[in-house]
Amino acid sequence: MANPQIDLPFCLMWANENWSRRWDGSDEDLLIAQDYRPEDDEALVDCFAHYLKDQRYIHFDGRPVLMIYRPGTIPDAPAAIIKWRAMFRKRHGIDPLFVMGQAFGDENPDLFGLDGAIEFPPHKVVSACKLINDEIHLFDNEFSGQVYDYTEVVNTALAQPKTPFPLIRTAAPSWDNDARRQGKGLVLHGSTPELYERWLSGLIEQAQTNTFFGEPVVCINAWNEWAEGAYLEPDQHFGSAYLNATARACTGFGKNQSRSKLLLIGHDAFPAGAQKLLLETGRALKYYFGVEIQFLLLEGGTLINEFRSVAPTEIISIASESIIHKFSTLRKKGFHSAIINSAAASTAAPGLTQVNIDFVFLIHELPTLLRSRNLYPSMELACKLARQVIVPTNGMARKLNLESAENLKILPQGLYSTTPFSIQTRQMMRKQLGFTTTDPVVMGAGYADLRKGFDLFLQLWRKLRGKAHCIWLGDIDPSLKNSLHIELENARSSGTFHMPDRIDNVPAWLSAADVFVLPSREDPYPSVVLEALAAGLPCAAFDEAGGIPDLLKEINDSENFYNRIIPFADVTTLASAAEDMAKWSMKRTNKERQKSGLFAQKSFDFKRYTEQILRLSMPEIPKISVVIPSHNYARYMSGRLSSIFAQTIPIYEIIVLDDASDDNSLQIARQTAKDWNRNIVCVENAVASGSVFRQWHKALKLAQGEWIWIAEADDFCEPHFLENILDGIKKNSSIVMGFTDSRSVDENGTPISPSYRPYYSETAGFLLENNSHFTGEEFVRGCLSERNLVLNVSSAIFKRDRLLSAINSCQKDLQTLRVAGDWRIYIELLTQKESEVIYIAKPLNIHRRHADSVTHTLNRRNHIEEIAYIHYLLSNKLNLPESHIIRQNHYRLMLETQFGLMNKNNTEKIISN
Repeated sequence: MANPQIDLPFCLMWANENWSRRWDGSDEDLLIAQDYRPEDDEALVDCFAHYLKDQRYIHFDGRPVLMIYRPGTIPDAPAAIIKWRAMFRKRHGIDPLFVMGQAFGDENPDLFGLDGAIEFPPHKVVSACKLINDEIHLFDNEFSGQVYDYTEVVNTALAQPKTPFPLIRTAAPSWDNDARRQGKGLVLHGSTPELYERWLSGLIEQAQTNTFFGEPVVCINAWNEWAEGAYLEPDQHFGSAYLNATARACTGFGKNQSRSKLLLIGHDAFPAGAQKLLLETGRALKYYFGVEIQFLLLEGGTLINEFRSVAPTEIISIASESIIHKFSTLRKKGFHSAIINSAAASTAAPGLTQVNIDFVFLIHELPTLLRSRNLYPSMELACKLARQVIVPTNGMARKLNLESAENLKILPQGLYSTTPFSIQTRQMMRKQLGFTTTDPVVMGAGYADLRKGFDLFLQLWRKLRGKAHCIWLGDIDPSLKNSLHIELENARSSGTFHMPDRIDNVPAWLSAADVFVLPSREDPYPSVVLEALAAGLPCAAFDEAGGIPDLLKEINDSENFYNRIIPFADVTTLASAAEDMAKWSMKRTNKERQKSGLFAQKSFDFKRYTEQILRLSMPEIPKISVVIPSHNYARYMSGRLSSIFAQTIPIYEIIVLDDASDDNSLQIARQTAKDWNRNIVCVENAVASGSVFRQWHKALKLAQGEWIWIAEADDFCEPHFLENILDGIKKNSSIVMGFTDSRSVDENGTPISPSYRPYYSETAGFLLENNSHFTGEEFVRGCLSERNLVLNVSSAIFKRDRLLSAINSCQKDLQTLRVAGDWRIYIELLTQKESEVIYIAKPLNIHRRHADSVTHTLNRRNHIEEIAYIHYLLSNKLNLPESHIIRQNHYRLMLETQFGLMNKNNTEKIISN
């Protein structure tokens, strides 16, 4: 009150109860009694009025709101309220809204002559809930309080019927007042940020229709009531999670995210190939496409913290009786799709199917391992239940007897870790190891056990007879190490066999090598071979040992590679091949080796791999490209990108198309992407294009998606903008355009209008009052024949190929049209054969309207002339009836008047045109 510059709205609640040490308003341990004396009424009213008159005080319907916690304790409350109302009006000229707290059994404000009520949980909401004291383990055997299940409280609160009186609904993040009641408190048990968000979101949704004196308002109990366990303020356990949940509930950000939620299920967090692939797949899905993921692992492992750093991670027990409930809960959260990453995790398949979570099934194992771990039964069942079964090569499919499966998909995995070959790194590593520039180096890698053929690699070293250095990267199986102890000691003492301790810089070691060998007896598709090829190394592998021989045969058609497939377990032939390959490798120039590596990196592109996995997992989501045309919009770039990153469905690519800006637009774009940990592509024009439609054309040629969203840099949107349009499009192949209503704001974000529907109705009547579906010609006739009702390109998405065709067809007009070019493009697009358009009546796009810069009469005349040209084009193209021609004339006359250009000659000219 003493600092008017603190712009914080507030209102008062009168805690009209006894002040006791128990903090419950009782008569026990009384500190100060709450008395009601008639002679105090004037002072009471004056005290309240002092606050109610403040400019920051909260009003509803123009009246300050004054809350009374316990009206039931006021003697003859209805009469007292009448008296106080009169005193407020007479002494201060104000008419407060009196609102009661719903507590201690008093819920109806009409009984006290009050205007409305406010909930004060846990009061009221626990009255219909059962106690769970017997279901929990109590450390205090003398505890005699009341414990309720927070989930049941939330469900009960959200199911409350609408009241006949105005009511402010309230959510409580948690509650536990045992600190004040010493073993006799009331506890809401099991609160989580997620459950609280559901409660608050539900109340906010209800408040949109059940307003309080015309305002949608809800309350939260409380900010920092530590002694009652009710607080939003951050704590050590949850951090800011409850605040973040509040933000999501208030903004709607957390709603409707089901389309982008994906479960990634693996068998453990051991640092091996399949596990690392799952981890990096999750990382890539988030970074490139904005997919919301969660990891479920059947067991833990040393990579568990890495998994948790990427996304929420849980270790689950498939054998648990609660696993179906767990999967069901996840589906309710919006996880409708999953990826099972290995046969070892295939036991999750029946549970997922039972709760209707579709999944794709990646298999990284081969028969020997499957038999040794008794995985065949669960794998075969998972194959039958899966939407798609994915293996990297046809050879693996044959080994697994899956080649005839209808749901089989051959998809070689991508390479998630690439470091280009470096001659400097090669020289440094070889110097550290004491190798000369002419010493051949043969390398193998992996967990050194019999399956990986480590014993065969040791035989290879023996066959080479010191002609090359042999290096194995990776830990060794303890039992095998013990069995090969003498041979290992002899090999190491020779100075040509090397097993460094655990290393992190595998690419550096690969740069130092000349040949990579895979001596595995059985190995599905190890990533380390892809890394070796990306380092420019020739590779050798045993035939019929897994998927790598298929890969090496395929890429051997390229001049960049010299790979060998060796008869199974033939170490003599492997040694001869290694010598031959080393000579070939060392004869190459560094540039030739770099070329080989770059070719492999491009071939094993991990973004492309994860995008294919995503499309198989969520086939209903089309490939969407977002292009942001920008010129000197640094001020708005962060907000625009954030609104795109926040979309509730995956986006294939985001391109910032900068038209020679001289501000720091691109710097802000890159920093915003970094802050969100998202990928963008920045394309910069060295010279300004001079035309927004040239930028559109360039965007269409750059984009690779099925659909394109031209999201202008100064606009923004709601998080479910794309999702709502796609819900309307579904699988109708004739739809070429979808757009939503918009609300408008000025340069500073101040609201101008909540919807464009009043403007639409001036020419289209009720056509755009509700969600609608038109043929292209219907839409042109009804919504584009008089004026352009697609007021902002940011509000629409388009079939990319059809829009490109439309722009190509009207290039001549676009060279001269400056104001009506977008209108011209929409007409061309929607008058093509089999063109349909859908409209979403929600104002999900936010259109920024800048002050009119068209100040010169000449520019305004050009504006009118462009509209006249479009009208002429439409009348010829569609053979418009006379009624449409008259409306077109009236529209141009209206603009003439609005622009101050009216005179007799102009009028005659417009009508004649």
